[in-house]
Amino acid sequence: MTLSADEIARRRPVWEAMSALFLDAQLDADDHAGIADVLVASGYSLAELERILWAELCPVLWTNAASVAGEWRGFDMEYVQGQIVSRPAGPLRRWWGYVNGGNVVRHEWKLVRQALAARESK
Repeated sequence: MTLSADEIARRRPVWEAMSALFLDAQLDADDHAGIADVLVASGYSLAELERILWAELCPVLWTNAASVAGEWRGFDMEYVQGQIVSRPAGPLRRWWGYVNGGNVVRHEWKLVRQALAARESK
């Protein structure tokens, strides 16, 4: 994936906020609201955010979401960024991550989308 330095700087907070969906931790309404705040501030559309989540983050982080004893404090975002930028996921890797780790993340993403929709209705 070829991203400019400006685009990486714009995406980095989104990657970091969305990465919480893949942690082995229970998220609450405040967590979902905080993630939604970052996503709104990014200026990306919902379609773009979905693409970032499923095509960029999920192929890198799905193993943690599917793990019985995964990371629960946070990810090394330099590593995550490096994987996204230097090892872009092809269709098979995106599908594999979505099917395996995406199952765990879909519910949390639905709650974040609801928090996003609540902001739009204000």
